[in-house]
Amino acid sequence: MKLKYKYTRLNVSNYQACKHFYQDILGFKISFVDDNDEYAELDTGETKITIFNRQGLSEFVGSDQQMSYDENYAGVVLTFVVDNLEEILEKLKSKGVELVNPPWNFSDRGFISTCFRDPDGNLIEIEQFLM
Repeated sequence: MKLKYKYTRLNVSNYQACKHFYQDILGFKISFVDDNDEYAELDTGETKITIFNRQGLSEFVGSDQQMSYDENYAGVVLTFVVDNLEEILEKLKSKGVELVNPPWNFSDRGFISTCFRDPDGNLIEIEQFLM
């Protein structure tokens, strides 16, 4: 059996706010969009993130499946690598993004990292490798 990773789908409560965040705040390009079904695919480089209005999810997986969402959920963290963490943080802060924690130096692992959340509460980490 061979599996190939395609994308991570975020089932969101506020599709428009999340689409704006990932496209306009984080700068990802939309490669496919269907605003009627509230679904978008965004290129992040080597893979994609998709966003989908979670209200349509029951049709996809079946309404007999119980699903729950917690705005502080951290079971999945989207992690991105940047060349200059300080520069990215300045840009994010200028666009109103609030950090969950100040940058933390993981010198034993060779990187510095911090986190913030998207409008739906999904946790996002950005890392800069220390050279």
